[in-house]
Amino acid sequence: MPLVLKIAIIEDEASAVRRLSKELSQLKDISFEIIATLDSVSEACQWLSQEQSPDLIFMDIQLSDGISFEIFKRVAVPCPVIFVTAYDEFALQAFKVNSLDYLLKPIDPRELRSAIDKYLSQQKDAKPQSYLNQLLKLAHQFKPETYRSSFLVSFRQKMLLINLQEVAYFYVKERAVFLKRKDGKEYVIEFFLDELTQQLDPALFYRANRQFLVARSSIFEIEPYFTGRLLLKVTPEPPSPIIISKEKISDFKKWADY
Repeated sequence: MPLVLKIAIIEDEASAVRRLSKELSQLKDISFEIIATLDSVSEACQWLSQEQSPDLIFMDIQLSDGISFEIFKRVAVPCPVIFVTAYDEFALQAFKVNSLDYLLKPIDPRELRSAIDKYLSQQKDAKPQSYLNQLLKLAHQFKPETYRSSFLVSFRQKMLLINLQEVAYFYVKERAVFLKRKDGKEYVIEFFLDELTQQLDPALFYRANRQFLVARSSIFEIEPYFTGRLLLKVTPEPPSPIIISKEKISDFKKWADY
């Protein structure tokens, strides 16, 4: 193990970066230096392309400008990665097989310690190129050949075919994901928002936050909101306000003005 373990954190939520940094600082017998905190696919790619060489990367799955698997397609990642996710059932088996480990938010200090110990034990006989090839293979698994154009949903013992043009937004409520049609009707669907983000055309749908995935065609107004955030006005009326964080405003404006 190096005298000081150099760590990069790729995460779009400042509060999550602070929590992870705090948990790392409380681990005993291990010294760390956080050499970079990056909040997007593009920023991470730019940093890594400058031949930066951390010992370990903590990487969120959903970043401000896309899914973090895109990073592996664009640049060489020179070290092991521990994925971080807020979704306990989103492809966890895939992560377990193809990455060093994953941590579920909020991070359990015992799981963090276990992941670090796994990293240390694997360094003795690690095979970096094989490891990176596995990650690249995983990245391609999450890129659909074509974008989804419809959904088949269950309704009153029947099946309904809903075309994508009918969808206003998707949202999470009490651990279920709902599809909201533009006519106000809604249906429970068997997908996670992370999965939908990958399956839908990013020119047509935007991941506003961890609760909402919004169709461009349903947005009719954008207002300033408290503490420098934005409020999206959509139709039909959402079950709760759709807020764009300060960190995502620049990305959202680029998307909205495309």
